[in-house]
Amino acid sequence: MAAGRMRSGVQIKGRLWIENNGETYLSWGRIVLLERIDEYGSVSAAAKSMQMSFSHAWHLVENMNALAPEPLVEKQAGGRQGGGAWLTEAGKQAIRDFWRLVDRFQHWVDQEHL
Repeated sequence: MAAGRMRSGVQIKGRLWIENNGETYLSWGRIVLLERIDEYGSVSAAAKSMQMSFSHAWHLVENMNALAPEPLVEKQAGGRQGGGAWLTEAGKQAIRDFWRLVDRFQHWVDQEHL
C-alpha cells in the first residue's frame, strides 16, 4: 500500500503484488499469511488469526508453493502427533524480498509529483 504527495487533494496510491505466468504469486495478504504461519506454526492458527477460512488459507499456501521455484511452506497433516507448518528458507527470503520491494515502491510513489 502506498500513499504519495498530495496536491490539490490528489493523492497517488498503489498496491503491489507479484505474478508468475499471470497468476498472483505474492501479495500483501499472502505475505502476512506466511508471516503468521511462521509465528503460529500452523496454517489453521494463521488463518484464524486473519479471520480467514482454513480451506482458503490452505489453497493460498498450495498456490504459492506451486508458483514458487521451491516450496515456501512445508507442512505436516494432523493426526495423533498433530499437524504443523513452517516456512522454508525460501519462504523467509520471499517475505524479506517482498517487504524490500514494497519499501522501494513506496519510495518511488513518494517521489512522484502530479
